Formats: sequence, structure tokens, C-alpha cells
Amino acid sequence: MNNEKMTEIRKVLKEHGLRYSYPRAVILSFLQERKMHINAEQLYLKLHERGENLSLSTTYLNLMALKNAGLVRELKGIKDETLYDSNVEESHYHMICDRSGKVIDVPDLMVNGKPLRQFLKEKVEEETGWQVELPEIHLRGISPQ
Repeated sequence: MNNEKMTEIRKVLKEHGLRYSYPRAVILSFLQERKMHINAEQLYLKLHERGENLSLSTTYLNLMALKNAGLVRELKGIKDETLYDSNVEESHYHMICDRSGKVIDVPDLMVNGKPLRQFLKEKVEEETGWQVELPEIHLRGISPQ
């Protein structure tokens, strides 16, 4: 990782209340390189392919810290597998194939001029009196491939 990238990663970690550590920097840098949905074991293996010497335990612990800081999103794949999403924007949903486990991002949908999450939040609050933080939406189905 070059110095410029290292400086940017340090800044992002600090902005999210995390101290810098080499494992966090390596994991975050890898996840920011491309949009992906990956489990901890897959990430661990990919990092080892690059020559990074992180343990599986270190990978898990740092993914949790990055998730808690809002730098990665967690979602459940098929068979309740925990996946991590490098795209933390709330403006998308996940479509999960029940056969292959493939996960794709689906752009936000609008209902009555509002993003679907906002529409659901307001509708449920209006109908139930509950205070909804923000609905989590994951779509399941079968991929056309």
C-alpha cells in the first residue's frame, strides 16, 4: 500500500473513531478497491494470496470493528452466511440468489417520491406508533444465470 493510500486510510479510520492498525488498513484498503460481498474466510484467503499475513481471527475481529464504525455493512447470505459489503451507502439493496449465493446491488427504489426505506419507515410509524430506525431490506430469489 502506497503512502498516499495509507494516509487516506488513517484519516478514514480516525474520522470513524478507530485507531489505526495495519490489519484494519489492509482490510479496508482491499474492500475499497472494488464493490464486493465477501465472507471473512474468503477475505482472509484473498489477503493471503496478496502476501498479507493476517490470521483468520484478526480478520474477523477487524471486520467487526469496521462494521461497528460504519465502514462496512453486514448482511446474511444463503444459509445465514455472514457477508460484508464494501458499499456502505444506504441507496442500495441486495438481491441474493438462493441457488448460487450470488449477491448483487440493486439501486434504491422510489415509492410516492420517497426512497423505499424512508417510505416504509414513515408508513410503519404512522400505522403502529413504533419508532423505526431504518428498515433493512434484502431481496431473495433465483438468478437468471
